Amino acid sequence: MTRRGPANLRRQLHGSAAMGAVVVSILTIAICALVRPSDAGTASDRTERSVAVAAQTGPQIEIAKHKFSRPTLTVPAGTTVSWLNRDEDVHTVVSTNQAFKSAGLETGERYSYTFTKPGVYQYFCTLHPLMTGTIIVK
Repeated sequence: MTRRGPANLRRQLHGSAAMGAVVVSILTIAICALVRPSDAGTASDRTERSVAVAAQTGPQIEIAKHKFSRPTLTVPAGTTVSWLNRDEDVHTVVSTNQAFKSAGLETGERYSYTFTKPGVYQYFCTLHPLMTGTIIVK
C-alpha cells in the first residue's frame, strides 16, 4: 500500500525536480551543440581573400546577370586571371578539362587562376551551365 502524506509528497516532488533539472541540462547541451555561429571562414580564410583582392593586377572577368563579362579573353602564358562575382547568386568557375575549379563564389568573392601553359581553356558555371567562357593562352 502506498503511503500518502506530506513527507512522501515532498520526496516525490524533490525527485521530479531533480529529474527535470537533468533533462533541462541535457537539452541545453544539445541545443548549444547544434547552434553554431555562421561559418564565415576562419581568420586566415578572410585574410587570404583580402590579400588576393589587394594583389589583383591581371585581367578581371566580372560575373553579373548570369553572364561572364568577357566571354573570350586572350592572355600570354603566366597571366593570372580573376573572376569577381557581382551577381546576387552563387556561381562557380570550372574549366571543362578540370585545369581549374573554384568553390561557390558568393557576391563580392573572387577566384583567380594563373595560366602557365598555352592552350584554349573553356569554362562554365556548374550551377548555371549556360554560363560559359573561353580563355586563350598564347
